[in-house]
Amino acid sequence: MATHLSRTGYFLAVGAAVAIYYVIIGIRYYRQDIKALLNSKSRFWDRREKPPPVSKQEVNQPEETAEPVEVKKQPWQSETLFAKVEELSSQLRNSIREAYQKGYEKRDLIFLIQILIKDFSAVKGTPFREAINNVITSESAKYGFINLSAVELEELWKEV
Repeated sequence: MATHLSRTGYFLAVGAAVAIYYVIIGIRYYRQDIKALLNSKSRFWDRREKPPPVSKQEVNQPEETAEPVEVKKQPWQSETLFAKVEELSSQLRNSIREAYQKGYEKRDLIFLIQILIKDFSAVKGTPFREAINNVITSESAKYGFINLSAVELEELWKEV
C-alpha cells in the first residue's frame, strides 16, 4: 500500500486528471461552439435581449382597455357538485368498510357501489369520476378487500 502519498497530493492528481479529461472532451465535441464564442465580436455576456418582432396586425389594432375578463366556469366547477362528490366519497368509504366487515362478495360490492353512484348521477360525466375511482381503489386496498380492475371500475359507472 502506498503510504507516501498524502491526501492533498491524491486529490490534486485526481483533480488534474479530471480537468484534462474534460478539456479533451470539450475540444473534441464542442470545438465549433468554443471558436464561435471566442471569435464573436460581441461577447456572450454583453448581449442584450432583443424584443420580439411586432407584426403589422398588432400595430394596427388599438390597445384594449383593462376590463375584467369574465371566466366561464365549467358545470363541474360548482361548489354544489363538489359537495356532492365529497358526500359520495364519504358514503363510499363507509359502505366499503361495512362491506368488508360483513364479508360481501365482489358482485355484491360492485352492485352496492353502482347504487351509490346512481344516486349521485351528476358526478358521472365530470373529471371527479377519476377521483371517485381512486377513493374506491384506495379504500378497497386499505382493508385488503376486493381489488377492482380498471375494467370493473369502468363498469361501475354504467347504469344499473
